[in-house]
Amino acid sequence: MVKKYWKCTVCGDIHYGEKAPEVCPTCGAKEAYVLISAAEAKTLLKF
Repeated sequence: MVKKYWKCTVCGDIHYGEKAPEVCPTCGAKEAYVLISAAEAKTLLKF
């Protein structure tokens, strides 16, 4: 599988992986991740 960037819609946590976490490790929200582009992730992560 291909890794992608995912963003928590509650706290903004960024996850890079094959699938989004079921529970956000930062805020505990369930099923709150949405797929984002690599370009958007770069602007949010500042790398």
